Amino acid sequence: MRSRHYAILGILFGVLALSALANVLTTASATADCSGYTLTVKASDLVSGTMYTIDYSFILSCGGSTTTVSGTIPFTASGTASTQTVTKTWPTTPLTTNCSVTGSAELTSSGSTVAITFNGSTSVTLTCGGTACPATIGFWKHHAFPDSVQTSGLLIGGVTYSAADLLTILNNNGGNAVAILGRQLVGALLNLAASAKHNPAADAAITTAEALLQANSLNLLTSSVDPSTTLGQALLAQEVTLDGYNSADFHTCSENSGLILGT
Repeated sequence: MRSRHYAILGILFGVLALSALANVLTTASATADCSGYTLTVKASDLVSGTMYTIDYSFILSCGGSTTTVSGTIPFTASGTASTQTVTKTWPTTPLTTNCSVTGSAELTSSGSTVAITFNGSTSVTLTCGGTACPATIGFWKHHAFPDSVQTSGLLIGGVTYSAADLLTILNNNGGNAVAILGRQLVGALLNLAASAKHNPAADAAITTAEALLQANSLNLLTSSVDPSTTLGQALLAQEVTLDGYNSADFHTCSENSGLILGT
C-alpha cells in the first residue's frame, strides 16, 4: 500500500513538473542597426489569461569594450501561443564604432531560453561611426573601392560578392527589381565601407533589403523579379530610400567628402 501511495505521489509530482515546464519560447529574432533594435519573441504552450514575463539581453562588443543591454517584456497570454515585439534604441545612440551583437531571451516562468538570431545568424556586426558624406553609384563606378572591399568583397543577403562582382552590379542596366535595388544597395554598402555616416532610414532599408534577398534566395548578379509583383514592390521601396541616402545623405552634406577610398 505504501509503495502504491508513493507511486501516486511520484506521478502527481511528475505531472506538476511537466505543467510548470510546459510554456516555452520557440524563437527570438531581431533586427539591429546603429540606432537600436527590434526584437520579436514567440512563445507556445501557454495558459490563456496567465501573465508571463520575457527577459532578454543583448551583448554589445564595441572596440574592445562589452556592454549588456537588458529588457523585460511582460504580457498576458490571449491563447496558447503569443508573439511579442519590442523596439528600442541603444543606451547611447547612435553607436559610434563597429559593434558585434549577440543575445538571448528567457521565458521566466519555465526558464526556457533561446538565442536571439539576426537574419538567421546568432550574431551580427554593425558598422557604425563614419562621418563622411555618401556618394552616388555613378561615383563608385569610377573610383577605387575601399581596400577591405577590394580584398574580401561584400557579404550581401547571405551571398559574398567580389569587387569585380560589385562593379558588375553597379553597371547593371537591367530594369528588373533585383537589378534596380542591387545598384543602390551596393552603392550604400560601399559608402559605409568607406566610412560614410549612418542614417537610420538607410540602415533600416539595408536590413530589410538583405532580409528580402536572403528569404527569397535572390542573387544580385543572376536573379530577376518583376517590379510589378508584391516582392518587386517591396524591393523597390528599399531602393528609393537607398537612392536618397547615396545622394549625399538626402542632400544634407557635400557628396563624397571624407570618404576613404582604396589605394
